[in-house]
This record gives sequence, structure tokens and C-alpha cells, in this order.
Amino acid sequence: MKKIKVPATSANVGPGFDCLGLALNIYDTFTIEQSDHDILHGTDPRYNNSDNLFLKAFHETCDMLKKDMHIEADFQCDIPVSRGLGSSAALIVGGAASAFVLNNMPIDKDIVFAIAREMEGHPDNAAPAVYGGLCASMEETTVQLPLSDNFHYTVYIPPFEVSTEEARRILPDSYPRNIAVKNTAHAILLVQALGSGNTELLEKAGIDSIHEPYRKTLIHGFDTIKELVTNDVRGIFLISGSGSTCLSITEHSISMDTEKKIAAMGWQVRHVNPTEGIAEVKE
Repeated sequence: MKKIKVPATSANVGPGFDCLGLALNIYDTFTIEQSDHDILHGTDPRYNNSDNLFLKAFHETCDMLKKDMHIEADFQCDIPVSRGLGSSAALIVGGAASAFVLNNMPIDKDIVFAIAREMEGHPDNAAPAVYGGLCASMEETTVQLPLSDNFHYTVYIPPFEVSTEEARRILPDSYPRNIAVKNTAHAILLVQALGSGNTELLEKAGIDSIHEPYRKTLIHGFDTIKELVTNDVRGIFLISGSGSTCLSITEHSISMDTEKKIAAMGWQVRHVNPTEGIAEVKE
């Protein structure tokens, strides 16, 4: 048997709407072997069928490789589902990579990314899940960007979901020119801040005008927790993907007092780090 692990991803990264994504060290791990029919263990019964994203990506990749095979896979999923941490992308990337591994081939990350981008419909989760770190993507192109070691990363996972469909529906169909210009400038400068470790620039550039003002209304407690975090430590507090999870990028780790207050609201607080992309686990 072989193992593959795929990291969680936080898309949008503030003003980087639908183009910036960050890989974080929370993982889905898949133990895989060839089988005479598809078998999935450790997955929700609702998704244990041929429509499972892992299976669909596996078979699409097998078709591309002109290989006909089935898979038995055991899911050990630490990435929360429907929380804005790229659980769907992790399944797709894991399934596509499994086709290479079971055929004793090196994982072709470019092919895995192409399949994941197509199945997801956007690249901002797929890119960091495959390549790791901070990725900027447009259509078929993605680039890894530098990250300073100066910052601390924390995710705040609430006890409720926000559906991607609902999070998309709440956004306006168009934006005034000044908002588009402002958000573009913020995204460019945010990348500079994350690469250089400049906290002052991070705070100025991390403000989003495209999705956060609308989606935060779907996240009960967002303003309260954002205030707790930003009053405690310098940095930014963001919606991760389309929510409901949030992400802070800060100069120092949040205090234990702030962490206890957030936990008392029913939210899980996890200290994380940027990480590498998909990998076969060598045992």
C-alpha cells in the first residue's frame, strides 16, 4: 500500500479574490492500493459512490494515462468539510495523484493541477494544494511566491458550514471602478508584504472590498473574533476561501486569553504554517 497526503488550502487571501491561495499544514491522507473494483473507506456514506471527487479525479487521470484500473483507498481526512479550507480540492488532487502513484509513475504536478483546476472551476485552491506555499494563479498559469518567516498563521474554525453556492450568490454581479482598482492595488501590495515580512504594509494591504463585506454576514461572530484578534496582535484577519473558517496572519501568536475567548464561542483555534504541496509519503 502507498500513501499520499494533500494540504489544506486557504483561497482568496484577503484581496486576492479567486487568484491567491496558501497551502497550510492540515492534511488529508489517502492510503491506496490497486483493486479489482473501487472501494473507499473512511468517507461519509453520502459521498461513497462513483460521484466521489477523489474517484472522479482518479479515473479521469487514468483515462488520460490510458490505464484501466480501480482503487481501494482509505481516507484519513483532517481538513474540515465545507469550511473554506479546500477539502474538495484536496480530494481531487489526491485522486489525480493516486493514478500516477499506482502506475509507479512520478506525480506529474502540472497534469494534476490541470485536472484539479478544471474540476474545481477555479485555480486558487488547486494551485497551492499541488505546488505548496503561496500561489498566484490566472487561468492555466500559476506561480509560487515568496513568503517571509516573520508571520504567524492561525485558523479559526466555527461549528457551522457556509456553502460555496451561498457564498457566491451573496456577491454583487459588478463593482464600481474605484473598488476594482483599490482591490487590485491591495492584492499586489499584500504579496509584497507577505514576501518581505512588512507588518505595517500587511495591515494596509490586507483589506478586501470584493467579498469580505458580503460574506462576513454569513459567518456569525466574524466581527467579534476579528476585533479580538486585531486588538491582541498586529496583522490581518481574513475569511478563508468562501468561509466559514477564518485565517489570521500576524506578527506574533495570539495570546492565550484571546484564544480562550474564541474557544468559548465554540470556534476551534489551530496554529498552522505554510507547507509544501501534494506528496507521496515514503515509509
